[in-house]
Parts: sequence; C-alpha cells; structure tokens
Amino acid sequence: MLKCYNAKIKTGFTLIELVVVISITALIAGMVFSNMRSGGRSVNINSDAEKLAGIIKQAQMMSLSGQQIGGVRPDGFGVYVTADSYKLFADTYQSSNHLYTEGQDTVIQSFDFTQYVEASPTGTTIIFTPPQGIIYIFDPDHPSEGQLLTTNQLITLTQTEENLNAYVKVKAYGEVDVRKSL
Repeated sequence: MLKCYNAKIKTGFTLIELVVVISITALIAGMVFSNMRSGGRSVNINSDAEKLAGIIKQAQMMSLSGQQIGGVRPDGFGVYVTADSYKLFADTYQSSNHLYTEGQDTVIQSFDFTQYVEASPTGTTIIFTPPQGIIYIFDPDHPSEGQLLTTNQLITLTQTEENLNAYVKVKAYGEVDVRKSL
C-alpha cells in the first residue's frame, strides 16, 4: 500500500538568493551613480568653457560694433581671467597698455567658474580694440604690456577633482574655439 503524503511545494526565495540579488543590485547602482557624478562634472567643465568662449566672443563683437560706454567708445573690450572667475570689461583706463586695471577699467559683468573648476594661466587678459577688433593679449607667464596676439592663446580649464580639462583657444585672426582635449 502506498502512502501518499500531501507535500506542499514551497515557493519563494531562500535567504542566500535574496542576499545575492541585493548585492548585485547594489553593485550596479553604485556603478551607475558614480558614473553619473563623473558625467556631471564633465558637463560642468564643458559648460564653463563654452560660457567663457561666449563671453570672449561678446567682447569681440562689442569692439567690432563700436559699442560705447557712457557715450564714449573705450579703447577696447576684453576678458580678464583669474583662477576661479573672469570679467568682461571695457578698457577705459590707460589706452596704450592694453591691460585690465583693477578698479580703473569698467567692469561690465563678472562670472565665477563652477566649484572645482580652475583656469590657467591666471591673470590672462584678452582685449579687442575697435574698430577692426585687433587682439591684444597679456599673459602673466610672459609679463609686459599687452602684446599684439600673433599666435594662438590657450586658456586651460581644469576640473580639479577628476582632473578633466577643457580648452578655450583664441586664434590670432579672431576665431574662438572650445576643445575638450588638444
């Protein structure tokens, strides 16, 4: 005689299966979130580079269009770059030096780079003089008065946490270019 037991089939997951699934999910989530964080920083540095290039182009257009400040056409419009910020300004102080003079030249607008983004060389001044938009550069690595730009000027933006770089290049003939790498 056969005895028939009414055996119930257990359904569900064992504790080990649940731990494995949760571990795999946590690993994948960690990779996704770390990648998103890095991608956000990449967006920040690229956005800062594009914005800086746009402000340099704005200075160039203000010079070419003969824009006036207080009813007078300044000796030029330029951008002064420090490690953590930059300024769009009108060269209204000493016409022949083609430099940004703190407290003397007219600052039109100031901008800050996003957190952990730094520019170099710090202290760079790029000035466009009217009416043709001739470009003068002051590079603190080669100090003197502002010099006529005859080669390309490179401003490097560095995202210090991830060591990412973006580059703004002002070419001697006036083109402003943004690159993520050289």
